[in-house]
Amino acid sequence: SSGINAEYGIFTMQETFRERLLHPGANTEDIITQYSSAIKVLRFLDPSGAILEKVCMPLRTYLKNREDTIRCILSSLISQEDNELTRELSSTTGTLFKCNEDSDLENDDWEKWQPQSKDMPTDPSVGKTSKSSDTISTLCSIYGSATVFVNEYRGLIADKLLTTSSYDISFEMRSMELLKIGFGEDLNQTQIMLQDIVDSKRTHTNILSKNKELLPFDIDVIMISHVFWPNLRSEDLTVYKPLSDYLEGDYSKMFSELKRSRTLEWRYNLGFVELDLEFDDKVLSFTVSPIQATIITCFEKTEKCHADTISNAIGLSLSQTRKKLAFWVTNGILKETNKDIYELKSDVSSNRQLVVEEMDSAMVKIEQVREEELEGFTNFVMGLINQSGQITVDRVHKLLTMLLSDSPAGKLTQEEVKTFLDNKVKQKLLIYTGGVYKKFK
Repeated sequence: SSGINAEYGIFTMQETFRERLLHPGANTEDIITQYSSAIKVLRFLDPSGAILEKVCMPLRTYLKNREDTIRCILSSLISQEDNELTRELSSTTGTLFKCNEDSDLENDDWEKWQPQSKDMPTDPSVGKTSKSSDTISTLCSIYGSATVFVNEYRGLIADKLLTTSSYDISFEMRSMELLKIGFGEDLNQTQIMLQDIVDSKRTHTNILSKNKELLPFDIDVIMISHVFWPNLRSEDLTVYKPLSDYLEGDYSKMFSELKRSRTLEWRYNLGFVELDLEFDDKVLSFTVSPIQATIITCFEKTEKCHADTISNAIGLSLSQTRKKLAFWVTNGILKETNKDIYELKSDVSSNRQLVVEEMDSAMVKIEQVREEELEGFTNFVMGLINQSGQITVDRVHKLLTMLLSDSPAGKLTQEEVKTFLDNKVKQKLLIYTGGVYKKFK
């Protein structure tokens, strides 16, 4: 009867999780919090981990299919706020990924091994004891590989470093050293990213100390070794002219004198601007993207400006310019008097609740990375079809999986390959018939 009770208890907990957590309305952070609590409680009740595996399998499957799961786990791990995962990370002494430790022969306590109780469920997949009994390693094992976590961590840390208000990265250094215990040499590139910030501070200070011409405002510059960073967004934008003239002129010249074998390529779409807008009797402070700061400077010498004029001045499309201008309208700085004509408001209120700009990620989206990767193999795939006359999704998938084994976009899926080939059909390069792709004639 105890076996029946165990089965009933497992079924009840699974159904409770499904009802309360496994649906689109549940917040990912809340699901992870409940899962972490379940890990602790069920490990205490059953150190073998059999009940935990059985009860939480639906939770693990659901979390694996949520797009923001990895980011939520890592955000908690590197948060400056005290939480359960940061406390556990501080005491981590071993790797977070132990995919092969289920083998009984590799268990250090093999002499104490006991067969699974007959009262427990008989599913063989839950009968082995795992040494990774801590919460972090159990969460990380959802994906079974460190690669996806490392890639996501590099993206998170890149966004954080590129929006830091100083060169102080002591907390990030400490977090990275703790994560290296769990992820090992996979974080070597992240270490180089952090070192870039340290080197940037030294180089920037050196340049400013030797440069006679000073800007009327302070600037911080981050110089990165792009080979070791994730793919960063690049937009051909025109920013505040005094700033771009200084950076591309005197600053770049001084840098070339210090680093003779290196040059600077400016990414004006990255970073942020701390901006004070002065009105007759008040000053309003904003932290905005460089492009937003450039837009508002268009009203520095005139109180009225057409959206099309701003669009041409900064190199942004008219539709994107309108979206950016909406930020200043929402904050009560501008008003739209006629179609696409914007004017500075004369009655700006300092008591108004300011809307904070949601900064875009500095990273190129994974979908865009994958699309660019596959586009690069167009000639390769067309060559295969020319040789054999036809090709299947499965064959293309197997070949490209080997060629893209180290892709920052992660493991290539058959769905991605099929989408790529279907796009070639739309472009009238291929035709699809009888489950195979052939050259369009």
